[in-house]
Amino acid sequence: MAPNKSIYDDPAQFFAAMQSMNPGLPTPKILSLSEVKRSATSRSKAIFADRNALLNILDRYEETIRKRWAKKNGEQRRKILLAAYPDIPATHRPDFEALRRENAEQTKRGTRFYDSFLLPSLNLEDLLKPRILPLMLNTRARNAPDVFANADFNSIHLGQIAQAVIPAYISGYTMILIGQKSASTYGHVLSWDDDVDAFDKMSAGIGIQPGEGLIIMEIQQRKMAFLRSCAENILQDLPLNDTSVPKQPPPPDLTANPEDSEWPSLLKEILEAPYRAPDPFDLGRLKNLVAAKRDEVEDHIWFLREDPSYFKDTVLDWSEHRQEKILSINGGTHPALKEAVFWERVLSNLVNNAYLGFLGWDKLGRFLDEVEGLKEKYAGRISPAVALPKEYEEALCHFSHFVDQLTKGPLLNYKTGMPASPSLRNHYAREPQDPATTKIVVTAKSNSYMKKDHFLWLLERLVLDDQVFLMGLENILDEVERAKSKDKHNRERVTSWVARVLSDLSLLGELKRQLGLLRPGAPMTEAVPQEEQNVAFSQRMDDFSKIYESLKKVKWSAHATPLSNFNYPSDKRLTAKTTETMQAAEQHLDLFWDDVDSQMRKITGKDLHGLLADILPSREIRRTTDWIETSEHDEEAEHKATDEVTARTALLELENRTEKTITSSETSEIRSRKIKTRGEASEEFSAPSNHPEAAPNQEQQTEKGYHPPTFTVSKRGHKVFTTLYHDPTITSPPGEIPWSEFLSAMASIGFAIRKLDGSAWVFEPSSSMDSGMGRSIIFHEPHPSGKVAYQVARRWGRRLERAYGWTGASFSRG
Repeated sequence: MAPNKSIYDDPAQFFAAMQSMNPGLPTPKILSLSEVKRSATSRSKAIFADRNALLNILDRYEETIRKRWAKKNGEQRRKILLAAYPDIPATHRPDFEALRRENAEQTKRGTRFYDSFLLPSLNLEDLLKPRILPLMLNTRARNAPDVFANADFNSIHLGQIAQAVIPAYISGYTMILIGQKSASTYGHVLSWDDDVDAFDKMSAGIGIQPGEGLIIMEIQQRKMAFLRSCAENILQDLPLNDTSVPKQPPPPDLTANPEDSEWPSLLKEILEAPYRAPDPFDLGRLKNLVAAKRDEVEDHIWFLREDPSYFKDTVLDWSEHRQEKILSINGGTHPALKEAVFWERVLSNLVNNAYLGFLGWDKLGRFLDEVEGLKEKYAGRISPAVALPKEYEEALCHFSHFVDQLTKGPLLNYKTGMPASPSLRNHYAREPQDPATTKIVVTAKSNSYMKKDHFLWLLERLVLDDQVFLMGLENILDEVERAKSKDKHNRERVTSWVARVLSDLSLLGELKRQLGLLRPGAPMTEAVPQEEQNVAFSQRMDDFSKIYESLKKVKWSAHATPLSNFNYPSDKRLTAKTTETMQAAEQHLDLFWDDVDSQMRKITGKDLHGLLADILPSREIRRTTDWIETSEHDEEAEHKATDEVTARTALLELENRTEKTITSSETSEIRSRKIKTRGEASEEFSAPSNHPEAAPNQEQQTEKGYHPPTFTVSKRGHKVFTTLYHDPTITSPPGEIPWSEFLSAMASIGFAIRKLDGSAWVFEPSSSMDSGMGRSIIFHEPHPSGKVAYQVARRWGRRLERAYGWTGASFSRG
């Protein structure tokens, strides 16, 4: 249905109305219908002519192109690229570089870097790589232009927001690109007067505003001409126009990752994305990533409750990323550092992020299940060339809004934590604290220095809301990861805490990127009004808000300091002294959480785990047993004894199943009923899980007939797994595990491994592994040492045990 003509028929009136609501909106060039048709026809003919010529070349000589390109050195490749595009930018993401070289007003008045904004994928740095040009030649020749319309339009996001690329405008028409496979129909326009569905097609994202369509066609015309020229220059000695030369079978597909990369990575996938055919909206892959992240946060919660050293390290990590740690412009320290309020803030942030983060990822996973159900329901009606079913489109709109809102949490953590991180805080200064407020104001010491320091400039983009909107969250994250991977110094400037936040943001950014594959740019109108989206989000997050408000009333620091109370020498050989120290640390940790849960019961009637009983499975928290001295002749018998431990059962289990509350005195009573065998640091545990895809724990294996698989591994792999499942009662703790050895060991038993952005790596059970293994698991690359400490390795062993039911006996040396 066409809109009210009184506004849309008069472009001047239309843009005056738009600019009254958004004064920064540019005034585009106004085109006539004849100008649109003439330009569209000319560009369509050129696109298809170059594509057909290129396809004829590849049908006969694609393998020859690949071989010749692989043999050429960098300078020879450079000459070919420059011959096809004399002004080709030198660097990756030249649009980012353009932002640094001219200010916003200069760009709006008329940028000097139009091509950099229009064609960011055409640059020497990327195309000089051995596989990129052959990949782009293959995908652009062997796929119709409309396949790339969405991706080509999305590629100029930065150029449009910066107003370097301003599409022309015509009122009353919709251009159609999607589904058009010939030069005569590609880019044809529909009148809103003559076609009753024309406006609705544009609103739904099937069609496009003609000025935007012409930009897409300009991009494609330039790219096809460039690729044809490159192919002809590589094969200049061959008869390319001789159609009597027989066609050859297509060469094998280029693999997903470069030959010099052992492990697939999200970064490399993203770097190659502009040169590939766009991937479909992959819900299954997204569900797998979100489920792995949810499980990781669940393990994080339980480690905070069980492992004193993990609790202490995590508290210290969060404390080192508080802005109170930044010196004032006068060189003074923050007054709160000397007070208990500092630790109140640290612990509040830590616990809130753990429990509310878990709730958020769980809800995100359930929302993905709903979207997947609708996608399956309407599978026969989903096509790029037709409007999405209304129910499915509305669900996607709500989901996109949900992801946007969920992103605010880790983005806020980054904004406050990155400038305060130990390796970067010297670049920032804090305004003297106003005693009337708790707000902390932090500014960069030198903008000029930041302009010279490209990596710091990138990190700063994520702190600024306008820059995140301008450049796109996922684009900035990709550039940060690329800069980090290229330069060891940059990697060392990113703490493990910041790397984890970047990993969370990257996963959320990937969700947004995938949603962007569905349509060429945002639809002209949202499927669901903004107010309705806000209401639906509030309803979905109602329990989240209630828990958040309750946690604000908790007092945290009474049993959390001094942190020396949590010294936990589990990396030492067990003796009477280390056993006593470990038990004392466990008692302090139990006391802290007992106090937190007691306060929550007074506030809400339930402890934290009771509030999350439907989604947070109970586990047994194991504690160190008492030390018993043994004579030397008893050693062998002692080592063969069955591992006996007692459990301090999670409060959730007691409250929900026995309706009994454990008090501090009852905790002591439970501890006193331990089996009196030699002391054991019971870091390993198997936990009941209500997770539908989790592997059964050892207690459930017999009941369900499930038996974890066993693996025969190499000497190197066996060393890794014996460290993960080390028994501290038998031998002294082993040393660190090199990260590369851990990756090799996990790959050797069948995991498909993929690096995400930040520090996260996802390990996905392959089809060759046991079908009961369920979903993927995430581990974080140790930073900056590249080695997995013994205590961390033991935690990872416990995570693998919980996820897949493995023990040390699951691995034998081949």
